Amino acid sequence: MAFLERIGWRYWLVAIVMGVALPALATGIGISPVMRFGGLLVIINGCLAIVLGRLIYRKTQPGWWLLIWPLIYLAGSLWFLPRYTWYFAIVYLCISYLAYGLTQAKTESK
Repeated sequence: MAFLERIGWRYWLVAIVMGVALPALATGIGISPVMRFGGLLVIINGCLAIVLGRLIYRKTQPGWWLLIWPLIYLAGSLWFLPRYTWYFAIVYLCISYLAYGLTQAKTESK
C-alpha cells in the first residue's frame, strides 16, 4: 500500500475516470459536440485542473503529479474525442500549474 500512496493512486484514478471514461461515455451516449466542448472540456475539466493543482500543493505532494491529469486526458482525447481537443491537455497542464503556483504564492504571503 505504501507504493500506491507514493505514486498517488488517487490522482491516477481521478485522471482515468475523468480523462478516459468520461469522454468515452459522452461519445458513446451521443452527447452533442457543443455540450461536450462547453460542459465537459471547459467547465468540468477546467475546474478539475484547478482543484488538482491546489490540492497537490496543499498536501505537499510531488510537483510531477501535475502531469498525471493532462497526460491521461491526452490519451482519452486521442481515443474518443475530436482532434482539436488534444490541445486541451496543454491548457489543463497550464491551469494546474498556475493553480499550484498561485496557491503557493497565497500561502507564502500570509
